[in-house]
Amino acid sequence: TIIRFHLFDSCISALDRWLFCECQTAALYHSAVSHRATEKHCQRQGQRGTPSVTTTVPLHCQGAMMLGRLAALLVLVVSCKAQEELKLTLANNRFGLRLFHALPSAAEVNVFFSPYSVSTAMGMTYAGARRDTAEELFRGLGYSASGLTAPQVLDSYARHTQRLLSSESQSTLKVANGAAIQENLTLLDSFRNTLESSFNAEVHQVDFVHRQQDAFEFINRWVKQKTSDKIDKLFDEPLSPATKLVLLNAIYFKGVWNTQFHRDFTQKRQFWNGGVSPTLVDTMMQNMHVGYGSFGDLDVDVAELPYRGRDYSMVILLPKRNDGVDRLKGNLTVEIMRSLLSELRERDVDVFLPKFKLESTYQLEDPLKALGIRQIFSNGADLSGISDRNLRVSAVVHKAVLEVSEEGSEASSATGVLIQPGSAMPVEFVADHPFLLFIRNTRTNDIIFAGQVNNL
Repeated sequence: TIIRFHLFDSCISALDRWLFCECQTAALYHSAVSHRATEKHCQRQGQRGTPSVTTTVPLHCQGAMMLGRLAALLVLVVSCKAQEELKLTLANNRFGLRLFHALPSAAEVNVFFSPYSVSTAMGMTYAGARRDTAEELFRGLGYSASGLTAPQVLDSYARHTQRLLSSESQSTLKVANGAAIQENLTLLDSFRNTLESSFNAEVHQVDFVHRQQDAFEFINRWVKQKTSDKIDKLFDEPLSPATKLVLLNAIYFKGVWNTQFHRDFTQKRQFWNGGVSPTLVDTMMQNMHVGYGSFGDLDVDVAELPYRGRDYSMVILLPKRNDGVDRLKGNLTVEIMRSLLSELRERDVDVFLPKFKLESTYQLEDPLKALGIRQIFSNGADLSGISDRNLRVSAVVHKAVLEVSEEGSEASSATGVLIQPGSAMPVEFVADHPFLLFIRNTRTNDIIFAGQVNNL
């Protein structure tokens, strides 16, 4: 707050000085004219002396100064709000990459999830957390490291979610956030209002104790409807009667490649599962004009394939070594990711990419605990901003599906040296061994999905 007031005062005083100088020039001109007229009048009357000159700012200039102050306030508010959204994106991406590192991974197992969806659901939890529990979430979710203050977090989510889900996009993104709460619990009005206004989230009361099957079917039906039937069910069996609160995340994305792969070029090619075991898979091929870079420090080639409209893209990080994907992921940070993307240059690239479908379901309690987020799962959790009853989070379940084909993708829930400029002959980008992928919003820079393709 102090910093914000300081920024406002600095901006206003600087603008006032400029406006006053402009208006004072006019005031002095009017005063000088008045001075000369008065002096002539005095001479005619036989009076001596020089009349005093008062440099009063004219009323129209005073109005201009006030309008200028209001304009400066408006510009500053917009600028500050935009900066808060950028910090929120940075926090969500930082948390997402840390969670990426914490998710279970093996050579024969693919990884796929939505950092944006999980961070948003955890943001809902933060809205109801208090004292030490809130402080732990504030650190664990990356808000502190990204320079956000506590009041800015929820305020930023409200605008950010609306902008991300803008209808202007030529890609389809559906995000469903919700919470299922035991029906005899009463939510605080403030928490319910925050969920609706900041997260576009729904809260549903169910009976985990006496109507387990109904609660189970309701949650799965909710998820299926929110993901356009792409995720058939989130849970395979009814939850424990001890369940009090379940956080729900469901997300659906459909994007058409800006340059589609020609089906006639798709053929069986070798993919090295786990970096060591060759197998034949359907592999697409197309010459595209895409962002490309080769980076020696990280031993990685990067291609960014835009979707139609270019407000979403798939970023593929392909290690130069067949067995280099785990090392690459272990070294990846938001700063390195940002550096890589800034160094990409548009050029013609022959892209070889396997057709694949990824589907993952995660119980996120253990990965979140590995990131230092523990209190929400304990009996000592302070979630008194949700209800006046003692609550703890009993499950955080996340499911995501991605299908990549010739038409595009369908998904439901650092210093480098560039090789050559865009005018050179096409280079080959052959994704025939394990790689990392990210689907991001190019306007907001949010990482919507992240994955590691190990085994096809």
